[in-house]
Amino acid sequence: MLIGVEGVDAVGKRTQTSLLSSWLHSNNITSSSISFPDYGTVIGREIKGYLLGRRDYSPEVGHMLFAANRWEKKDVIERLLSKSEVVIVNRYSASNLAYGTAKGLKLDWLINLEAGLPKADLVMVLDAPPSTLYPRRGLNKDKYERSIELQERVRRAYLHLAEEFGWTIINAAQGIESTNHTIVATVAKALAERGRTV
Repeated sequence: MLIGVEGVDAVGKRTQTSLLSSWLHSNNITSSSISFPDYGTVIGREIKGYLLGRRDYSPEVGHMLFAANRWEKKDVIERLLSKSEVVIVNRYSASNLAYGTAKGLKLDWLINLEAGLPKADLVMVLDAPPSTLYPRRGLNKDKYERSIELQERVRRAYLHLAEEFGWTIINAAQGIESTNHTIVATVAKALAERGRTV
């Protein structure tokens, strides 16, 4: 099962991915994790430059790079899926759709950029008001992270797309532990539907 952990910047994706991995391990479920953007690749380094303002790309080119970064890792994702019961992706295709539409790009065009990649079986959107997350951002953040206005638009895009595509909204404003309990219950239910009881 491929799980996408999504949401605006600083909402807790990395923390919740780690906690979910620990829970799966404690229940003897093999799992792997991967994060995007992957700044260790050639395209990933271009993305880093774009986000830090060292590269000046149009929104279209920027989102083509985000998609291409996932295409660079397609074989890695497929290999992880072949050896793990669960693969958790911290940001996946849903991020491109939410951020892209929030910046005025066409949804169909964004979907086509991702067509052919392994599809997430479960997409969980961690949701909290971006204004409450600002203190978590710290210094030296990229241009996406610094813009509360963009983050608000992205949040609205996630909520709209979740309704359209059946993504699961997780209240991430309830604290780390409560958020983790909700995520674990959601994943346990999805596993049970696939015949894997926990």
